[in-house]
Amino acid sequence: MSDTPDDQVEDVTSRLIQTRLRELFQATSEDRPPYTEAEVARELTKRGHRITAEGIRNLLRSPRINPKATTLRALAEFFGVPAGYLLGDDEPEATSREARVMARSFDKLNPRSRRSLARIIDEFLHLEEAVRDSGSNAAGSGK
Repeated sequence: MSDTPDDQVEDVTSRLIQTRLRELFQATSEDRPPYTEAEVARELTKRGHRITAEGIRNLLRSPRINPKATTLRALAEFFGVPAGYLLGDDEPEATSREARVMARSFDKLNPRSRRSLARIIDEFLHLEEAVRDSGSNAAGSGK
């Protein structure tokens, strides 16, 4: 018996979701080891989405998956990507991956450290803006 077109679409969608999840599990920071099924399950459960490590493992390895929309949203939120990314929307750029790693780190800081880091980032933005402005002023004056 051959697969129907719907079965084929389901297979492609399953593989796409699994490929994207596996990439996200690998982590993009040099100082961050790959995520484990247990770690992600624990974190999602803490955030109100009950799932076991076995459930995560099935999403990553079963031949055909059909995850609930709430599960995809919870995973996307955890990894800092749009839910549509797991279903095939455009891949976030490398800078977006770096931003996700920084955002996860930022979330772990206490409020005082967050405010301090926000001030540092603001200073860097002002410095870079000043450099850009001085470069465009020099170019505009013919120097």
